[in-house]
Amino acid sequence: MKKRFLAAIALLVMVILASDYWLAAFGRFLVVDEKPRRCDAVVILSGETVPRVAKGVELYKEGYAGLIIMSGGGRPTSRLTDADLMRMEAVDSGVPPEVVLLENKSESTYENAVNVKEIILEKGIKSFLLVTSNYHTRRARYIFGRVFKGTGVEIITVSAPDPKFSPSSWWKKHEGQQKALTELANLIVYRIKY
Repeated sequence: MKKRFLAAIALLVMVILASDYWLAAFGRFLVVDEKPRRCDAVVILSGETVPRVAKGVELYKEGYAGLIIMSGGGRPTSRLTDADLMRMEAVDSGVPPEVVLLENKSESTYENAVNVKEIILEKGIKSFLLVTSNYHTRRARYIFGRVFKGTGVEIITVSAPDPKFSPSSWWKKHEGQQKALTELANLIVYRIKY
């Protein structure tokens, strides 16, 4: 009986000690960050716009693409959409306004993909860098992959670091917990729905 009790305690201690490992593994699972290469466009999704736009502008300025597509609708209390505001951020950062296209109707990641697909196919774009927050990259890559299946368009997913989500310690702060657990729920819903 004493040996079983000690074995149970040892197992419990091992699980507790390993929990940080598994939590960090889940955080790393959420993040897809492929090495960028020259593409026709950079597509930046709305949401946590400041780090996303900063990453997209950085890629543009480094010569990875000559065109930027801002994707995001919303803003019922304003006449400006997320895409409009993102374009303003990019232009303020030195991006010429004529290289920025707007997709300003989408309200979800799925709608981002569907609406961006129209622009991509219309413009004859063959490859693009998909930029979104680090915690959102796995789901965005999945959805864009499904929507663009069979088009021959290459998608490279690039992670924009989010100051409130660290893959290796997300569970230690409320904002990180909220982002990770919301993303987990959304991953499940999107897998079932799409």
